[in-house]
Amino acid sequence: MMNRTAARWNIETPGTIAWNIADRLPHADHIEMSGQKISLWLQYNIDDKKTPSFTRTFVFPGFRLLPARTIASMMYSVEDENLPRILINDKLLKKGIYNATVMDDQPEKAKTVKFDGILSIESTIGTSGTLALKRSFYPSADKAVAIEKLVFINNGNQPLKLEMEFLQREVRPAPERASDGPLRFIISSINEGLKTVAPGDSVVFGISYQAIAGASSTPVYAGITQEENARRKRVEDISNLLRLESPDTVLNTMFNFAKLRGTESIFDTRGGLMHGPGGLRYYAAIWANDQAEYINPFFAYLGDDIATKSAMNAYRLFAAYMNPEYKPIPSSIINEGKGVWQGAGDRGDMAMIAYGAGRFALANGDIDSAKVLWPLIEWCLEYCKRKINDEGVVWSNRDELEGRFPPETPTLIPAACIMTVYCRQQ
Repeated sequence: MMNRTAARWNIETPGTIAWNIADRLPHADHIEMSGQKISLWLQYNIDDKKTPSFTRTFVFPGFRLLPARTIASMMYSVEDENLPRILINDKLLKKGIYNATVMDDQPEKAKTVKFDGILSIESTIGTSGTLALKRSFYPSADKAVAIEKLVFINNGNQPLKLEMEFLQREVRPAPERASDGPLRFIISSINEGLKTVAPGDSVVFGISYQAIAGASSTPVYAGITQEENARRKRVEDISNLLRLESPDTVLNTMFNFAKLRGTESIFDTRGGLMHGPGGLRYYAAIWANDQAEYINPFFAYLGDDIATKSAMNAYRLFAAYMNPEYKPIPSSIINEGKGVWQGAGDRGDMAMIAYGAGRFALANGDIDSAKVLWPLIEWCLEYCKRKINDEGVVWSNRDELEGRFPPETPTLIPAACIMTVYCRQQ
């Protein structure tokens, strides 16, 4: 009987894991990878015959749709059948190159799946297994572009003819539904055409997925190698900061991937750099818990310049809502900083902001930043002080989980830590 408790993934380094596909099939999973202008949410499936298939979902946080909502980023999914066709020795790989066979006697079998900041899947094509295919998926570090890289390797004794057909496909939402349109989503082939691949040699094809704004705008050039190198550099820069070195390799790896996912998910928007949780919903927006309380203090310890700037920008956006009447700051600022979402009520957000901004200022260790943050910290603490009830707790009308607790659960926030900080400043 198969051991179901065995690990599917092997840790190669704290920043690299690999699945050597043997059994436990079928299996499906997904991963999200982000750059400053795009998020790539990739779902991969390996069926019981080891045939891979993919669903690619692209989110463009800075390309906004109407009505203006938290979830109104332009987003498109691309299935395997939407891709350029591939021919090998004039024989068509059915369904593009995925879920594919070269005619009916040439199955594709996935061998390994690897993640090191870029997701790669290695397969063999044909019963002899002499044609290898390595797919890699990655977002651009700074463009509204993602790349799918296809490397075919001829491990046989005879030359092969490989062709990827030209494709340029464009989709446009209605101009009335685009906030700053017209908006365009474009799929393009890269290095397409007919190639002869000698034994021991390889050929590289690519597909770009990008968003552009404006009817007269032209697609940006996205080189396969250039974008891959930029992505790897960004991953390496994050990996080299604040490393956890413990006797537990699983813990070290978890920390490294959590650090990567938390730090890569920062988007360059019209409202400045904004961290977003992602997950196909939460982009170009900030929250008092996710950013102010949770990730921003971590960014102060991390020391990444982009992350630090996004943290300061988040506090700046919250500070814009301070007021002399001490009405609560919105728990969520959305739409690249141009709107708010008030549906959560007062969840104790001022306590979250004061706590997070205070921790960020202390850990960041920069007096000029601290001076900028102090008026926001002081205002939030005064708000909390005004909410203290007779039992010594700060009252709020909702809990931080926004009503997910049973209704009889008190939604009161302990005030001891908050007021200790406040009183020491008086």
